Amino acid sequence: MYKRQPCIGPTLAAVQTLALNQGSAGRGALLTVAYCLGLGVPFVLAAVAFRKALGAFGWIKRHYVWVMRVGGTMMIVTGLLLLTGAWDRIVQEMQVWSDGFTVGI
Repeated sequence: MYKRQPCIGPTLAAVQTLALNQGSAGRGALLTVAYCLGLGVPFVLAAVAFRKALGAFGWIKRHYVWVMRVGGTMMIVTGLLLLTGAWDRIVQEMQVWSDGFTVGI
């Protein structure tokens, strides 16, 4: 049975809609190529770096207890930030920092 990929459809639709609204076939092709590269390059890099990645996974396996503790601590801190409302203030500040950002493509 064919399994739908939920992250591909909406993202590709957004890229194609942006290309259509921007008006030119060249821009649409450029955005689609950028989308395809963004989707494919991480998998190619993962395949090329597979041997090195196994070493990193070995490190994680050896330090599993500390990885779990650090991850758990990060979750607790995030939960406390959400509970106290500090998370909202941090997000608002980050929105101010990125207010002038425009996409280059």
